[in-house]
Amino acid sequence: MIDLKKVYFGCSDANTEAERNPEVFKKVFFDPHNHLEELVNGYRFLLVGRKGNGKSAYSAKLKLCAEEYDSYVHQCSLNNFNNLTFSKIQTYSDLGGNPYISFWKCILLIECVNMINKNEPNVQDRNFVNILSALSHSGLLSKDSDISLMITKLVEMDTTLSVNNFFQHQRKHSHSETLQGSEQIYQSIRNSIETLFFHNKFKMIIDGLDDLLANSEFRPEIVTGLIRAVDEINQKFRTTTFSLKIIVLIRSDILDLCRDSNISKIVRDSAIHLSWEVSSNPFDSDLFCLVNRRITQVAATNIDVSEFWKEIFPDTINGKASIEYVLENIIYRPRDILQLFAEFQNVFSSGKKLSEEKIQDALASFSLRYFVDAMRDELTGFFPDKAVTILPDVLSKMGTRYFYLTEFESECNKHKEFENVSSRDILEKLFSAGYIGQHRPRERMDYTVFSFRNTREKFQEEHECILHRGLTRALTI
Repeated sequence: MIDLKKVYFGCSDANTEAERNPEVFKKVFFDPHNHLEELVNGYRFLLVGRKGNGKSAYSAKLKLCAEEYDSYVHQCSLNNFNNLTFSKIQTYSDLGGNPYISFWKCILLIECVNMINKNEPNVQDRNFVNILSALSHSGLLSKDSDISLMITKLVEMDTTLSVNNFFQHQRKHSHSETLQGSEQIYQSIRNSIETLFFHNKFKMIIDGLDDLLANSEFRPEIVTGLIRAVDEINQKFRTTTFSLKIIVLIRSDILDLCRDSNISKIVRDSAIHLSWEVSSNPFDSDLFCLVNRRITQVAATNIDVSEFWKEIFPDTINGKASIEYVLENIIYRPRDILQLFAEFQNVFSSGKKLSEEKIQDALASFSLRYFVDAMRDELTGFFPDKAVTILPDVLSKMGTRYFYLTEFESECNKHKEFENVSSRDILEKLFSAGYIGQHRPRERMDYTVFSFRNTREKFQEEHECILHRGLTRALTI
């Protein structure tokens, strides 16, 4: 029997796990569809998935294995970015169609210069040296600042539109030049780096877009402008001697908010969608192959996860196959399955099979310690914080796993936190995220649907809702 206590199921955050146990993380990282190769060498640059689907694991793996890919990898997080920053651009109205595209292009190439300077500090090309000098003089290449602080500084200096003496050089016999606007700055930087050549390729990873939702002034066109800017930059640098690719990690629900005449084309041509479906035989699914890699590290040999399951778990629980019973308590994503196995690990005794009682204890702990907070995290930014905070209490007060929109709306109306908040929108979001399902009426027999089992299903406000079992355990319904 494999000792479950010895299996490392990681942390709730992939970056934390990669920092604490880098060698183990590299071994257990699971990429069943070879997406990493496409991100490194292919055309696709958008890594799309719902919260907990493993986007951060890809960036962590790429950073750890940069040398294997002959790459310099730099991660730019927008978790300190404030959407209100853009409102400070003085001539904002003169920027045209999507006012953020040129600005993002400028920002991203400034960050690229920063990457080059950190990894290849001895570049002698005169044009690059001049650009580097100007950016350094402005304070935009500070080693301690992040991209969010650099964005704020650039806007506050008003350099995106009126750059007085910004790129002027006071050397004797030097040519002075004033660049006007973000597009001109972008073009000048691009011209100075596109002919550079290095053995290593440059990869820039943009993440932290989740945190943009936390700002009350969130505007989807900011994200749309970023995606279009990245698409343009990536296309430009596919044919230059300088090898640059920018990768964007983005939640699917945030991407769904983006609207633009070209965004759908970019998504079709350049997006990788992470999905973890469970087939008729769960043990053959990618989700359990992910678990199997962790177990194999302890066994030091290939393990059949179905055999492992038989050794640890009972055949049935409450008259249902134990694997089916357990899967009803999670949403099909890596974070859920690994956090659940960590709970099983806590109640496991070496050499002994898990009892039904201990399994129930682990499932209850998983629901209380992880599942409810995961739901709150996924709703944060889409609805007021106060409403998100008390939502579990509202669901609990209804006292039933089954309910209709009108019943939920009636309970919400009793709480001031839901004032001016659409009950329908909350349920639609809960459905798309997988925290509630719905009963679909049929002539012969009703059937139940959850979006994580069938992504084609959409919320129907007239149909009965059903709470996910992970919620019913936590809410003691």
